[in-house]
Amino acid sequence: MADEGTLATTAQVLLAIGQNASAAQILEANTNIWILMAESEMERAFGDNIGIVANYGSITAANKQWLATIAANRAAFHAINQNQNSWQLATSQSKLNVCNSIWTGFLSDLKNNKADIVADLGL
Repeated sequence: MADEGTLATTAQVLLAIGQNASAAQILEANTNIWILMAESEMERAFGDNIGIVANYGSITAANKQWLATIAANRAAFHAINQNQNSWQLATSQSKLNVCNSIWTGFLSDLKNNKADIVADLGL
């Protein structure tokens, strides 16, 4: 979780002042970073100043679930890539393939139906 008034996570603040962060704080910080990376990639994919994150409050619950699924899988893709040594190779490759196919499908749908998707999201 970001510390109040900053964009830094608790773990980042502790490290900045020379203290050790707990494993849970480090995992939380890494997860936040991976989710932010995923959201940034989704923003770039939409392009044209659509602002899916800025306009998140106006998106319907069903569409929020769809976007969250894509973001979570993209974040997992980054997490697995960063920590592949903690996974068996076959397991990590299988998970990467699933995460990548979801991302590729999202990009394809967006490319082919962008106007409809933007309209459905109410953006």
